[in-house]
Amino acid sequence: MGIKGKRRQRQRREQAAQHIQHEQHADSSSKEPLAELSPELSPELSPEASPSLYTNTSASPPSTSASSSSTTVSATPPEDPEMSTRHILICAIGNPGKLLATRHSAAHILLPHLAASPLRTSRHFGGPTADGPSFTVEPPPSTPPPTLIQSDGQPIPKQKPKKPTEQLSSYSTTLFQSTAFMNASGPAVSKAWKSFTISLPSQERNKAMLVVLHDELEKPIGSVKFKKDGSAGGHNGLSSIATSIPRESVFKIGLGINRPVSRDANVVADYVLSTMPRGDVDRMVEYALPAVRDVIHQLGTTGRYGKKK
Repeated sequence: MGIKGKRRQRQRREQAAQHIQHEQHADSSSKEPLAELSPELSPELSPEASPSLYTNTSASPPSTSASSSSTTVSATPPEDPEMSTRHILICAIGNPGKLLATRHSAAHILLPHLAASPLRTSRHFGGPTADGPSFTVEPPPSTPPPTLIQSDGQPIPKQKPKKPTEQLSSYSTTLFQSTAFMNASGPAVSKAWKSFTISLPSQERNKAMLVVLHDELEKPIGSVKFKKDGSAGGHNGLSSIATSIPRESVFKIGLGINRPVSRDANVVADYVLSTMPRGDVDRMVEYALPAVRDVIHQLGTTGRYGKKK
C-alpha cells in the first residue's frame, strides 16, 4: 500500500472514532438526571408544609427512565391523647361460701354472665377476676387530605377541625368478685382498686373508673338502679366501701331483688340471706344483664351514664 493509501486509511479510523465519541455524548445527554425529593420540588408532599398531618415520610428513589418517575409517601396521623383506652374495674360485692347463691349475693350470681373468660383467683387482687366487656374505637383514616392551593400559588392555611360533639373512647373492663362478707366489703374493694390502678399505664390512670355491682332491695327482680357517689342508702356493703375509699368516685349499679312485705329487720335479714329462686335468677339474667351492659358501655365510651345535662 502506498503512502496515500495509508493516509486515507488513518483518516477513516479517526473519523470513525470521532463518530463513536459523538454518539456516546449524545446518548448520555439524552438521559434525565436523578432528581432529589425536596420541599421546593413537591411542597404538597413536604412534612414542613403540613406538620400536623405528617409524622413520618419515606420516598422511593425516582426511576431513571426518561419517560416516567414515581414517588411514594406514607403518612401516619399523630396519636390523639383522647383516643386512649378507658379502664374500668367492676367489683361485685355479696357474701362468700355457702351464701354465694343468696339474694344478697345477686352481684356474684350475675358477674359470670358479664365475663369474657372464666373467673380465676388472683392473689394480686385478693379474689377471682376475669376480663369483662370491652369496646374499641376505630382510628381515623391515615390518608391525609390533599393540600389546597390558592390562586396565587400559596397553600390555603389549614383550619383546626371541629371537635365532634361526642368523643367516644375505647374501653376495657376487669371483673372482680369480692371474697369478703358484705358488711366488710370496703377493704377488699380498696385492695382490688389499688392493684388495678397500679397495673395501668401512668397516663391512663386518671381515666380509670370504679364500678360496684350490688343487690338493691327496693327494686323488683330484673330492674337496675344506677347511681354515682351519694349516700349508701342503708346498704352496709356500700357504707363499708365509702369508709375505706372515701375520696374515690364510685359508680354503683344496683340489681333489684324485691323485698318482703314486712319491714321487720329480722324478716328482711332472712329474706336477703335466702337462696335466690331459679326463676328470679333467670329473670335477672334476661332483663338486668342487658341493662348492666348498657350502663357499662355508656360509662366506657363517654365517661358518664344518662343524658348530658
